[in-house]
Amino acid sequence: KDKAILQHTREIGWFTDILRANKVRSYLEIGSKHGGSLWWVANSLPKGSRVASIDLPGGDGSFKETKPSLNACVEQLKALGYDAHLCLTDSTSPEAIEFAKRLGPFDAVFIDGCHTLEGVKADWKNYGPMGRLVAFHDIGWKREGVTGKNAAIRVPELWARLKADYRHEQITESHKDNGIGVLWRS
Repeated sequence: KDKAILQHTREIGWFTDILRANKVRSYLEIGSKHGGSLWWVANSLPKGSRVASIDLPGGDGSFKETKPSLNACVEQLKALGYDAHLCLTDSTSPEAIEFAKRLGPFDAVFIDGCHTLEGVKADWKNYGPMGRLVAFHDIGWKREGVTGKNAAIRVPELWARLKADYRHEQITESHKDNGIGVLWRS
């Protein structure tokens, strides 16, 4: 029942304000970990909204087991009256893409899965066209000298390229990481 979010609360609050202002009623989240951001966003949408998550539990190794809390989150959203769905697999798998296609298109897509350049590009290619609004997490990652898994966070590179071609807004609360950017595809 862990509803803690891994985003800054001011950033996710800003994001949900944009979703409400754009009358979002269908939402796809790529990378939900424990379900904190999924819970936060879903509860900002009208009851009955379609909410879907694609997640690879323990995918980055930072948490040993996220599946129970994410499953519980989706079940609780259903009990509250949301049309909630969950697909537990790698976002690049054919199963995940078909899952999203069956439920889409979406008013908004939030990409927070694999943070390598190849991974975030694949999520943009596979899921970006399914959303009227497409958001990315970790657009502000700026830690110098970082090694290990965090050295592979390359979301800012793709964000810099994409935002030049779309109406966009962004927020970065921290000076060294996180941040959310939103693109309007239509």
